[in-house]
Amino acid sequence: MDGATEQAQPAKSARDRTVTTRPAPWHRSAVLVALMLAAFTFNTAENLPVGLLELISASLRVSLPAVGLLVTGYGVTVAVASLPLAHVMRAVPRRHVLTGLLAALVVSSLVAASATSYWLLLAARLPTARPEEERAAYGTGPDARRFGTVLAAGALSATGAFAGYTYLVKFLGDVSGFSASTVSALFVAFGVACLAGVSVTGALLDRFPRAALTTAVATQAVGMLGLYAAGTDQVAAVASLVLMGGALGPVFMTTQHEMLRCAPGRTDIALAANSGAYNAGIAAGAALGGLVLPLAGVRGTFLVGVLLSVAASAVLLGGRLLRHGPELAE
Repeated sequence: MDGATEQAQPAKSARDRTVTTRPAPWHRSAVLVALMLAAFTFNTAENLPVGLLELISASLRVSLPAVGLLVTGYGVTVAVASLPLAHVMRAVPRRHVLTGLLAALVVSSLVAASATSYWLLLAARLPTARPEEERAAYGTGPDARRFGTVLAAGALSATGAFAGYTYLVKFLGDVSGFSASTVSALFVAFGVACLAGVSVTGALLDRFPRAALTTAVATQAVGMLGLYAAGTDQVAAVASLVLMGGALGPVFMTTQHEMLRCAPGRTDIALAANSGAYNAGIAAGAALGGLVLPLAGVRGTFLVGVLLSVAASAVLLGGRLLRHGPELAE
């Protein structure tokens, strides 16, 4: 065997080892299913108090606005922790981060389930922000102005949505007149509408990224307006609820997608910033709804939601006008 052959042999062996250690075809599907289950678990934990608002209120003998602060506390923690965690964990393999976060979620959920006091339940709700599974990279079209516009619109939209959504159980019972069992079924319908909205948006997102975000926010505003204006009619209430559900998931989905496009720096930091801004909106919305509830009733919380959703739409429209202003002047 000559020298060239001897030198080529190790390289060939290395390539062979690379091929033999390549993941099996089913591996990607298994990872995708695991990530879906993780996202489902985190979202369920995040939104659980909304469906159990009155039960928690009665069990712990606290007011509905106080229970709504469980959503606020969760959102504030995510908003504060997202950027620092993204920075600290930027070099840690995402699989390890996600495993640790899921373990922490299990512990906190067990504590919350066994809580006998309001303050223990609130403490058990210090959440763990979901990691971003994408590799660190840079935006495909860095745009600091667009970045700020999307952050502001997402935060306003979340504030509006959760000002009403936090108290949806009370609205459907007191305003629309649905029974408790029917309200549970309507939450399922809300979730199905959210899944359908995400699926449709995902199919169109790459082709119409800017229109997708604007459409989602506007649809949320229309759905909340329908609940406020016609919520006493059960058919109209269900139709409006489906519209709101179909928009809630896509709003956050489309803002995250925009981060991958317009991030002025690293996309992982931009995604964390967006998560923080959106959760700050969730916290503010739940708290704002709690303030409005005793003053203007549960319908008033949805009116506030409409106004803030319209404001989010105006921010997006204003951003587009500023972007195209010089072109129009020419």
